[in-house]
Amino acid sequence: MIEEQAIVVKEEGRYVWVNTQRQSSCGHCSVKNGCGTQVLAKVLGNKTASVRCLNSIGNTIEQAELKAGDRVIIALEESALLGGSFLVYLLPLIIMILFSGIAVTIARFYWPEGVDLLAVIAAFSGLLLGLVISRKTAQNSSFKDQFEPRVIKKQLADEVVCTPVRTPGFSS
Repeated sequence: MIEEQAIVVKEEGRYVWVNTQRQSSCGHCSVKNGCGTQVLAKVLGNKTASVRCLNSIGNTIEQAELKAGDRVIIALEESALLGGSFLVYLLPLIIMILFSGIAVTIARFYWPEGVDLLAVIAAFSGLLLGLVISRKTAQNSSFKDQFEPRVIKKQLADEVVCTPVRTPGFSS
């Protein structure tokens, strides 16, 4: 599960809007100055991002209702991130390449002079179809909840979240 600290901004029924600090991993690897990510981080800065999250702790007895200013931990399943990446990036590309390959194969037999033109038209058509399929699949109610981040824990005022740092070469 991928977790991130956030601050509640607004409550909307079973959802809450939270602000998270966009972070860059720059300065943590050996490349540092030769990395394009550092350039983007300097241009974009560490801005806050507003995210709508499902309030999965608001109805439990031990947790109080969330209100603006509360510090929370939000989480997203790794499988949702990988599935969403496949749906948005890989599926349209696969369909695009498939359509282009079919168009080239058919064009070689029926219109050898127009192979390139048909390949380009089929590639764009396949890409658009892939994007439409991705959108329809993501809007399906059974998939929609899977891709939503959830509030999993309310942080206490004095609670500090520390993540263990692993040093390369040392095992525990």
